[in-house]
Amino acid sequence: MSDKAFKIPEFEYFEMGGKYSGCKRGTKQDDFNFRFDPGEKLLAQTWYGINCFDKSELVSEAEFDITQDGYHSACDWVEEQFRTWNKDHELLPPELGYWSKK
Repeated sequence: MSDKAFKIPEFEYFEMGGKYSGCKRGTKQDDFNFRFDPGEKLLAQTWYGINCFDKSELVSEAEFDITQDGYHSACDWVEEQFRTWNKDHELLPPELGYWSKK
C-alpha cells in the first residue's frame, strides 16, 4: 500500500509534453490543488480553494529537470506541499459530494 496522496502519471507522460493537475477536497472549500506543466523544465505549482488555476492565487511553485530524477523530485515536492497543507486543513470525506456540508 502506498503512502502517497496522489496517483501521478509516469515520467513518460510529462516527457511527451502532457500536462496534469489534481486536487484533494477540503471541508471548507479550501481545496489543495496542484498541476504539472512541462516545457524546458517540469513546472510544479500549487494553489488552494475551489477555483481553477487561472482564477486563483499561486501558493508555491518549483521547477525540475525533465528527467526521471527530476520527475521523482517533482512528485515528492507536491506530496510535501500537500502534507504542509494537510496540517492545517481537514479533508472532505470521499463519500460526500463536492458541495456537501459535513
